[in-house]
This record gives sequence, structure tokens and C-alpha cells, in this order.
Amino acid sequence: MEPVIVAEWPRNAREAVRISLSKYNGAPMIDMRVWYDDGAGKTRPAKQGLTLSTKYLPRLAGALTKALADAEARGLVPADAPRPHLD
Repeated sequence: MEPVIVAEWPRNAREAVRISLSKYNGAPMIDMRVWYDDGAGKTRPAKQGLTLSTKYLPRLAGALTKALADAEARGLVPADAPRPHLD
């Protein structure tokens, strides 16, 4: 299975955060990492990132939802911060 990009947003002028689904040794995985412009016109993945089995997606989604709610309650996320586009 070729990686399927499910979300991507700019981190800065040279980097983007990318979340994708793929398979590793036949097991479905979710990968979250920074991708950067290598200066030669190619986009490459950074070595650091997080790759998990998709069986952890419900826990990850719940944890991120809780983190967002807690951060909003503490005023750490602007009220006008961009929200996800679920197509």
C-alpha cells in the first residue's frame, strides 16, 4: 500500500507536518512526522516522528481531543485557530 496522506499543514517556510496511513510488513500504520524541503526541490521526511499501529487510532484521537479541550480551557489555543477540514 502506497502511503495515503490524510492531513498536512505548514509548520514554517521549509517544513510541513504530515499524517499518513501506510503498511509496514503487512500491518496498517499511521505515521506523523515533519517533512522538509531538502533545498534541491525534493520533500523528504525527517528522521524523528511517530509511527503507530492503526489499532491505537481510537486512543490517539481521544487523547488529542482531550488535549485540545484542555488547551482551549487554559487559553493556550486561540479561539480563531484553524479547525480540521474533514472531507
